[in-house]
Amino acid sequence: MNKPLTMLAALSAFAASTPALAQSASSSAYGLSVNETATVPGLATVTATVAPVAPASGSAPPSYNNSNQVASVTESAALGGVVPLNQNLSTGLITSTAAGTPTSATATSTINNLSAGLTGLFDANVLSIGATTITSTSQASSAGGLTTSGSSFIEGLRITGTLLGSLGIDVNALVSAAPNTTFSVAGLSLIFNQQSMLGDGINSIGTATNAIQLNFNNFAAGTRLLNGTINIGHSEAFVTSAAVAAVPEPSTWALMLIGFGAVGLAMRRKPSRTLQLKTA
Repeated sequence: MNKPLTMLAALSAFAASTPALAQSASSSAYGLSVNETATVPGLATVTATVAPVAPASGSAPPSYNNSNQVASVTESAALGGVVPLNQNLSTGLITSTAAGTPTSATATSTINNLSAGLTGLFDANVLSIGATTITSTSQASSAGGLTTSGSSFIEGLRITGTLLGSLGIDVNALVSAAPNTTFSVAGLSLIFNQQSMLGDGINSIGTATNAIQLNFNNFAAGTRLLNGTINIGHSEAFVTSAAVAAVPEPSTWALMLIGFGAVGLAMRRKPSRTLQLKTA
């Protein structure tokens, strides 16, 4: 077989065997969620929950661009015990968005006019957090390599309460806080710009971001032990990119058939050689 035909056949086989990338993306966001339990030892357990508010999500392919809005939220829960302890939460407009293509994903959550906290006897301010605007954003991409990031922005932050006197929180430093900026006291953690990495970093990657998380771990409030979390401004984005065996396109099949056909034709035209014996 001549050299051009050999190359044609080799190219056909290479085109058919070259691996492809299976790429996908997903993202989601919501304004806030509450999942807490208050236990009075030997008496009762009270649960306070708020399902994710204004959720938005999507996955690609195909490309998507989804959003959700809630005009306002008001929630109050009595956490039991002889001495009153109440959880209060209210917001203005909450907006969540999720958008993506097969190679990228983004999610954003924005909460306006947040007020959240714990009040004790005679409405004493145990803990209070407020803000004019809270936004979290997460993004991930597999275009040209796996990358991901998250960020938070908090405008008009206010933190007060009898629990926080020893923490010395500078609210001005938390407008765009460094990832996982944490303040802890007696079983209560306040985490700003909380970020968690997703995926294995090889075939998949992503980020989950909470603008603010209140985390209670056996937090003693009067006669109660408080456990659970309040997430404010949640967003996450995730992408995958993995090599898979390619399924040849019609044009590749045609190229392969031409190559194999040419090889067969060349072999049929190859002249035969006859062995002749000479006799003395």
